[in-house]
Amino acid sequence: MKPQIINAKMNRLIFKGKLIKAAIFAATIFMVALMTGSIYFKDKVYITDNGVTREIMTSETDVYAILKLGNYSLSANDKVSYEETSSNTAYITIYRAFDVSVTADGNTSTVSLVDGSVADVLEKAGIKLGEFDEVSCGLSDKAYEGMEITVTRVEYVTRESTSQVDFDTEYTDNTNLVIGTENEITEGVPGERKYTVKEKYVDGKLTEKELLSEEITRQPVTEVIERGTALATPYSKMDDPDAITLVNGIPESYTRVVSGKSTAYTAGYGARTASGRIAEIGTCAVNPNVIPYGSKLYIVAQDGSKVYGYAVAADTGLGLMDGTVAVDLYFGSMAEHYYDSCAWGAVQVDIYVLEEGNG
Repeated sequence: MKPQIINAKMNRLIFKGKLIKAAIFAATIFMVALMTGSIYFKDKVYITDNGVTREIMTSETDVYAILKLGNYSLSANDKVSYEETSSNTAYITIYRAFDVSVTADGNTSTVSLVDGSVADVLEKAGIKLGEFDEVSCGLSDKAYEGMEITVTRVEYVTRESTSQVDFDTEYTDNTNLVIGTENEITEGVPGERKYTVKEKYVDGKLTEKELLSEEITRQPVTEVIERGTALATPYSKMDDPDAITLVNGIPESYTRVVSGKSTAYTAGYGARTASGRIAEIGTCAVNPNVIPYGSKLYIVAQDGSKVYGYAVAADTGLGLMDGTVAVDLYFGSMAEHYYDSCAWGAVQVDIYVLEEGNG
Protein backbone atom coordinates (compact mmCIF):
# COMPACT_ATOMS: atom_id res chain seq x y z
CA MET A 1 0.00 0.00 0.00
CA LYS A 2 1.16 3.47 -0.90
CA PRO A 3 1.09 6.13 1.92
CA GLN A 4 -1.52 8.99 1.62
CA ILE A 5 0.16 12.32 1.29
CA ILE A 6 -1.84 15.43 2.01
CA ASN A 7 -0.18 18.75 2.07
CA ALA A 8 -1.43 22.04 3.51
CA LYS A 9 -2.49 23.56 0.18
CA MET A 10 -4.64 20.59 -0.54
CA ASN A 11 -6.35 20.94 2.84
CA ARG A 12 -7.25 24.59 2.18
CA LEU A 13 -8.81 23.78 -1.13
CA ILE A 14 -10.96 21.05 0.35
CA PHE A 15 -12.25 23.33 3.21
CA LYS A 16 -13.13 26.20 0.82
CA GLY A 17 -15.14 23.83 -1.33
CA LYS A 18 -17.15 22.70 1.65
CA LEU A 19 -17.99 26.33 2.64
CA ILE A 20 -19.23 27.15 -0.84
CA LYS A 21 -21.46 24.10 -0.84
CA ALA A 22 -22.91 25.03 2.60
CA ALA A 23 -23.64 28.62 1.53
CA ILE A 24 -25.38 27.46 -1.63
CA PHE A 25 -27.49 25.02 0.42
CA ALA A 26 -28.51 27.70 2.98
CA ALA A 27 -29.45 30.19 0.27
CA THR A 28 -31.55 27.56 -1.45
CA ILE A 29 -33.43 26.74 1.80
CA PHE A 30 -34.04 30.47 2.54
CA MET A 31 -35.47 31.13 -0.91
CA VAL A 32 -37.79 28.15 -0.65
CA ALA A 33 -39.05 29.31 2.78
CA LEU A 34 -39.55 32.85 1.56
CA MET A 35 -41.53 31.73 -1.50
CA THR A 36 -43.75 29.39 0.53
CA GLY A 37 -44.49 32.08 3.23
CA SER A 38 -42.97 30.10 6.09
CA ILE A 39 -40.86 33.14 6.96
CA TYR A 40 -42.61 36.60 7.09
CA PHE A 41 -41.12 39.71 8.57
CA LYS A 42 -43.18 42.63 9.91
CA ASP A 43 -40.49 45.15 10.03
CA LYS A 44 -42.33 47.75 12.12
CA VAL A 45 -45.25 47.61 14.59
CA TYR A 46 -46.27 50.80 16.38
CA ILE A 47 -48.03 50.18 19.71
CA THR A 48 -49.89 53.06 21.43
CA ASP A 49 -50.92 52.65 25.10
CA ASN A 50 -52.19 55.53 27.29
CA GLY A 51 -50.96 58.03 24.71
CA VAL A 52 -47.44 56.59 24.53
CA THR A 53 -46.31 54.97 21.26
CA ARG A 54 -43.50 52.42 20.90
CA GLU A 55 -41.96 50.83 17.83
CA ILE A 56 -41.30 47.09 17.80
CA MET A 57 -39.56 45.06 15.12
CA THR A 58 -41.05 41.60 14.88
CA SER A 59 -41.98 38.87 12.48
CA GLU A 60 -44.99 37.88 14.61
CA THR A 61 -48.39 38.14 12.95
CA ASP A 62 -50.61 37.52 16.02
CA VAL A 63 -51.62 40.74 17.77
CA TYR A 64 -51.55 39.30 21.27
CA ALA A 65 -48.18 37.63 20.61
CA ILE A 66 -46.84 41.01 19.53
CA LEU A 67 -48.22 42.65 22.71
CA LYS A 68 -46.68 39.90 24.79
CA LEU A 69 -43.40 40.48 23.05
CA GLY A 70 -43.65 44.14 24.08
CA ASN A 71 -44.58 43.18 27.67
CA TYR A 72 -48.06 44.66 27.41
CA SER A 73 -50.70 43.12 29.69
CA LEU A 74 -54.46 43.46 29.15
CA SER A 75 -57.42 43.40 31.53
CA ALA A 76 -60.67 41.65 30.67
CA ASN A 77 -62.37 44.88 29.59
CA ASP A 78 -59.51 46.48 27.65
CA LYS A 79 -59.92 46.73 23.90
CA VAL A 80 -57.27 46.52 21.15
CA SER A 81 -57.41 47.83 17.59
CA TYR A 82 -55.11 46.63 14.81
CA GLU A 83 -54.46 48.40 11.53
CA GLU A 84 -52.04 47.29 8.83
CA THR A 85 -51.00 50.13 6.55
CA SER A 86 -48.50 48.21 4.39
CA SER A 87 -46.92 44.81 4.09
CA ASN A 88 -44.29 45.67 6.66
CA THR A 89 -46.01 48.32 8.85
CA ALA A 90 -48.85 47.93 11.39
CA TYR A 91 -50.41 49.95 14.17
CA ILE A 92 -51.81 48.59 17.43
CA THR A 93 -53.79 50.81 19.82
CA ILE A 94 -54.71 49.70 23.35
CA TYR A 95 -57.85 51.25 24.85
CA ARG A 96 -57.71 50.85 28.60
CA ALA A 97 -61.00 50.26 30.50
CA PHE A 98 -61.87 52.51 33.45
CA ASP A 99 -64.23 51.99 36.38
CA VAL A 100 -67.52 53.80 36.99
CA SER A 101 -69.47 53.48 40.25
CA VAL A 102 -73.24 52.93 40.00
CA THR A 103 -75.56 53.06 43.02
CA ALA A 104 -79.16 51.87 42.68
CA ASP A 105 -81.70 49.99 44.79
CA GLY A 106 -79.45 50.17 47.84
CA ASN A 107 -76.49 48.50 46.08
CA THR A 108 -73.31 49.95 44.63
CA SER A 109 -71.57 48.19 41.76
CA THR A 110 -68.58 48.93 39.55
CA VAL A 111 -68.78 48.92 35.79
CA SER A 112 -65.65 48.80 33.61
CA LEU A 113 -65.78 50.19 30.11
CA VAL A 114 -63.54 51.75 27.52
CA ASP A 115 -65.92 54.36 26.21
CA GLY A 116 -69.60 55.21 26.40
CA SER A 117 -72.36 57.31 27.92
CA VAL A 118 -74.15 57.12 31.24
CA ALA A 119 -76.93 55.20 29.47
CA ASP A 120 -74.33 52.65 28.33
CA VAL A 121 -73.08 52.26 31.91
CA LEU A 122 -76.59 51.63 33.21
CA GLU A 123 -77.27 49.10 30.48
CA LYS A 124 -74.03 47.27 31.24
CA ALA A 125 -74.91 47.28 34.94
CA GLY A 126 -78.29 45.75 34.11
CA ILE A 127 -80.21 48.69 35.58
CA LYS A 128 -83.53 49.54 33.96
CA LEU A 129 -85.10 52.91 34.61
CA GLY A 130 -88.73 53.37 35.52
CA GLU A 131 -90.87 56.15 34.08
CA PHE A 132 -90.17 58.57 36.93
CA ASP A 133 -86.73 57.40 38.10
CA GLU A 134 -84.07 60.07 38.47
CA VAL A 135 -80.36 59.84 37.55
CA SER A 136 -77.70 62.05 39.11
CA CYS A 137 -76.40 62.99 35.66
CA GLY A 138 -77.65 63.11 32.09
CA LEU A 139 -78.08 59.83 30.26
CA SER A 140 -76.18 61.23 27.28
CA ASP A 141 -73.26 62.45 29.41
CA LYS A 142 -69.93 60.82 28.56
CA ALA A 143 -68.67 58.40 31.19
CA TYR A 144 -65.23 58.99 32.70
CA GLU A 145 -62.91 57.28 35.13
CA GLY A 146 -64.02 57.60 38.75
CA MET A 147 -67.49 58.78 37.78
CA GLU A 148 -70.20 58.10 40.37
CA ILE A 149 -73.74 57.58 39.11
CA THR A 150 -76.72 57.42 41.46
CA VAL A 151 -80.14 56.18 40.41
CA THR A 152 -83.06 57.32 42.56
CA ARG A 153 -86.18 55.23 42.24
CA VAL A 154 -89.28 57.40 42.06
CA GLU A 155 -92.77 55.95 42.01
CA TYR A 156 -96.17 57.60 42.07
CA VAL A 157 -99.10 55.67 43.48
CA THR A 158 -102.72 56.81 43.35
CA ARG A 159 -104.80 55.58 46.25
CA GLU A 160 -108.42 55.98 47.27
CA SER A 161 -109.63 56.11 50.83
CA THR A 162 -112.91 56.87 52.53
CA SER A 163 -113.95 58.57 55.72
CA GLN A 164 -117.20 58.92 57.55
CA VAL A 165 -119.27 62.07 57.26
CA ASP A 166 -121.04 62.71 60.54
CA PHE A 167 -124.75 63.32 60.36
CA ASP A 168 -126.41 66.40 61.82
CA THR A 169 -129.05 66.25 64.52
CA GLU A 170 -132.16 68.34 64.20
CA TYR A 171 -134.52 68.91 67.11
CA THR A 172 -138.17 69.69 66.85
CA ASP A 173 -140.60 70.57 69.64
CA ASN A 174 -143.57 68.38 70.44
CA THR A 175 -146.25 69.79 72.71
CA ASN A 176 -147.67 66.28 73.14
CA LEU A 177 -144.58 65.08 75.03
CA VAL A 178 -143.38 65.91 78.52
CA ILE A 179 -140.33 68.11 79.02
CA GLY A 180 -137.24 65.88 79.15
CA THR A 181 -138.75 63.31 76.83
CA GLU A 182 -137.12 62.72 73.48
CA ASN A 183 -138.33 60.64 70.60
CA GLU A 184 -136.29 59.79 67.51
CA ILE A 185 -138.29 60.54 64.39
CA THR A 186 -135.57 59.86 61.82
CA GLU A 187 -132.51 57.77 62.49
CA GLY A 188 -129.26 59.49 61.63
CA VAL A 189 -127.09 57.70 59.08
CA PRO A 190 -123.44 58.70 58.51
CA GLY A 191 -122.41 59.61 54.99
CA GLU A 192 -119.21 58.72 53.20
CA ARG A 193 -116.49 60.90 51.70
CA LYS A 194 -113.98 59.53 49.18
CA TYR A 195 -110.47 60.90 48.84
CA THR A 196 -108.15 60.33 45.87
CA VAL A 197 -104.52 60.90 46.87
CA LYS A 198 -101.32 60.72 44.83
CA GLU A 199 -98.37 59.48 46.86
CA LYS A 200 -94.73 59.93 45.91
CA TYR A 201 -92.24 57.27 46.96
CA VAL A 202 -88.49 57.88 46.73
CA ASP A 203 -86.44 54.71 47.04
CA GLY A 204 -89.44 53.01 48.61
CA LYS A 205 -90.11 55.72 51.21
CA LEU A 206 -93.20 57.92 51.18
CA THR A 207 -92.08 61.51 50.80
CA GLU A 208 -95.10 63.42 49.55
CA LYS A 209 -98.88 63.30 49.34
CA GLU A 210 -101.13 65.30 47.06
CA LEU A 211 -104.91 65.41 47.34
CA LEU A 212 -106.28 65.00 43.82
CA SER A 213 -109.99 64.99 44.59
CA GLU A 214 -112.51 64.82 47.39
CA GLU A 215 -116.18 64.04 47.04
CA ILE A 216 -119.08 62.91 49.16
CA THR A 217 -120.22 59.60 47.70
CA ARG A 218 -123.06 59.09 50.17
CA GLN A 219 -124.95 61.93 51.78
CA PRO A 220 -125.57 61.66 55.51
CA VAL A 221 -129.11 61.38 56.76
CA THR A 222 -130.01 63.98 59.36
CA GLU A 223 -131.20 62.60 62.67
CA VAL A 224 -134.50 64.15 63.72
CA ILE A 225 -135.41 64.10 67.40
CA GLU A 226 -138.56 65.58 68.86
CA ARG A 227 -138.38 66.96 72.36
CA GLY A 228 -141.27 67.32 74.71
CA THR A 229 -142.25 70.81 75.80
CA ALA A 230 -145.30 70.07 77.98
CA LEU A 231 -145.26 70.12 81.80
CA ALA A 232 -147.18 66.85 81.77
CA THR A 233 -148.58 64.59 79.09
CA PRO A 234 -151.51 66.52 77.58
CA TYR A 235 -154.86 64.78 77.61
CA SER A 236 -155.87 66.62 74.46
CA LYS A 237 -153.10 65.89 72.02
CA MET A 238 -152.65 68.11 69.01
CA ASP A 239 -152.58 66.74 65.46
CA ASP A 240 -149.83 69.23 64.70
CA PRO A 241 -147.72 69.10 67.87
CA ASP A 242 -145.41 71.95 66.88
CA ALA A 243 -148.24 74.35 66.02
CA ILE A 244 -147.89 75.89 69.46
CA THR A 245 -144.53 76.88 70.90
CA LEU A 246 -144.21 76.15 74.61
CA VAL A 247 -141.55 77.67 76.82
CA ASN A 248 -141.19 75.83 80.10
CA GLY A 249 -144.59 74.29 79.42
CA ILE A 250 -146.30 77.65 78.90
CA PRO A 251 -147.40 79.01 75.51
CA GLU A 252 -144.86 81.48 74.19
CA SER A 253 -147.60 83.68 72.72
CA TYR A 254 -151.12 84.33 74.07
CA THR A 255 -153.53 87.24 74.49
CA ARG A 256 -154.56 86.75 78.14
CA VAL A 257 -154.83 84.25 80.97
CA VAL A 258 -158.00 83.22 82.78
CA SER A 259 -157.43 81.34 86.03
CA GLY A 260 -159.95 79.26 88.00
CA LYS A 261 -161.32 75.84 88.75
CA SER A 262 -161.60 73.20 86.07
CA THR A 263 -163.80 70.14 86.02
CA ALA A 264 -164.18 67.25 83.56
CA TYR A 265 -167.22 65.75 81.86
CA THR A 266 -168.20 63.11 79.33
CA ALA A 267 -171.19 62.68 77.05
CA GLY A 268 -172.79 60.12 74.80
CA TYR A 269 -171.68 59.35 71.26
CA GLY A 270 -172.51 62.09 68.82
CA ALA A 271 -173.23 64.68 71.49
CA ARG A 272 -173.19 68.26 70.36
CA THR A 273 -172.05 71.35 72.21
CA ALA A 274 -173.95 74.58 72.86
CA SER A 275 -172.11 76.22 69.96
CA GLY A 276 -173.26 73.49 67.60
CA ARG A 277 -169.93 71.68 67.37
CA ILE A 278 -169.72 67.94 67.90
CA ALA A 279 -168.31 67.25 71.34
CA GLU A 280 -164.84 65.69 71.06
CA ILE A 281 -161.65 65.57 73.07
CA GLY A 282 -160.23 69.06 72.70
CA THR A 283 -163.52 70.94 73.15
CA CYS A 284 -164.46 72.50 76.46
CA ALA A 285 -167.32 74.38 78.14
CA VAL A 286 -166.82 77.99 79.21
CA ASN A 287 -168.76 81.11 80.05
CA PRO A 288 -168.99 82.59 76.55
CA ASN A 289 -169.24 86.04 78.11
CA VAL A 290 -165.75 85.57 79.52
CA ILE A 291 -164.24 83.34 76.81
CA PRO A 292 -166.12 83.56 73.50
CA TYR A 293 -167.00 80.41 71.60
CA GLY A 294 -164.37 79.48 69.06
CA SER A 295 -161.55 80.78 71.22
CA LYS A 296 -158.38 78.68 70.99
CA LEU A 297 -157.01 77.80 74.41
CA TYR A 298 -154.16 76.02 76.15
CA ILE A 299 -155.03 74.75 79.63
CA VAL A 300 -152.49 73.82 82.32
CA ALA A 301 -152.91 72.97 86.03
CA GLN A 302 -151.47 75.79 88.09
CA ASP A 303 -149.14 73.36 89.89
CA GLY A 304 -148.04 71.85 86.57
CA SER A 305 -149.09 68.36 87.62
CA LYS A 306 -151.72 68.02 84.90
CA VAL A 307 -152.12 69.38 81.41
CA TYR A 308 -155.31 69.25 79.42
CA GLY A 309 -153.57 70.91 76.48
CA TYR A 310 -155.05 72.50 73.40
CA ALA A 311 -158.81 73.16 73.44
CA VAL A 312 -161.51 75.11 71.64
CA ALA A 313 -164.26 76.89 73.60
CA ALA A 314 -167.46 75.28 72.29
CA ASP A 315 -169.89 74.50 75.17
CA THR A 316 -171.25 75.97 78.41
CA GLY A 317 -173.17 75.02 81.54
CA LEU A 318 -174.81 76.38 84.70
CA GLY A 319 -171.65 76.18 86.81
CA LEU A 320 -169.80 78.04 84.12
CA MET A 321 -172.35 80.77 83.75
CA ASP A 322 -172.53 81.47 87.49
CA GLY A 323 -168.74 81.57 87.77
CA THR A 324 -168.39 78.50 89.97
CA VAL A 325 -166.23 76.81 87.36
CA ALA A 326 -163.90 78.55 84.93
CA VAL A 327 -163.78 75.68 82.43
CA ASP A 328 -165.33 72.22 82.04
CA LEU A 329 -163.10 69.93 79.99
CA TYR A 330 -164.55 67.32 77.67
CA PHE A 331 -162.87 63.90 78.10
CA GLY A 332 -164.72 61.92 75.47
CA SER A 333 -167.60 59.46 75.41
CA MET A 334 -169.00 58.34 78.70
CA ALA A 335 -168.63 54.68 77.76
CA GLU A 336 -164.89 54.94 77.20
CA HIS A 337 -163.61 57.90 79.21
CA TYR A 338 -165.81 58.25 82.29
CA TYR A 339 -163.02 57.14 84.61
CA ASP A 340 -160.57 59.46 82.86
CA SER A 341 -162.80 62.39 83.71
CA CYS A 342 -163.09 61.21 87.30
CA ALA A 343 -159.31 60.98 87.55
CA TRP A 344 -159.02 64.62 86.52
CA GLY A 345 -161.39 65.79 89.22
CA ALA A 346 -161.43 69.49 90.10
CA VAL A 347 -158.13 71.22 89.35
CA GLN A 348 -157.10 74.86 89.55
CA VAL A 349 -155.89 75.80 86.08
CA ASP A 350 -154.58 78.65 84.02
CA ILE A 351 -156.40 79.08 80.72
CA TYR A 352 -154.13 80.68 78.14
CA VAL A 353 -156.18 82.32 75.41
CA LEU A 354 -154.18 81.83 72.23
CA GLU A 355 -156.76 83.36 69.91
CA GLU A 356 -160.03 85.09 70.72
CA GLY A 357 -163.16 83.50 69.24
CA ASN A 358 -166.00 85.35 67.53
CA GLY A 359 -168.82 83.64 69.37
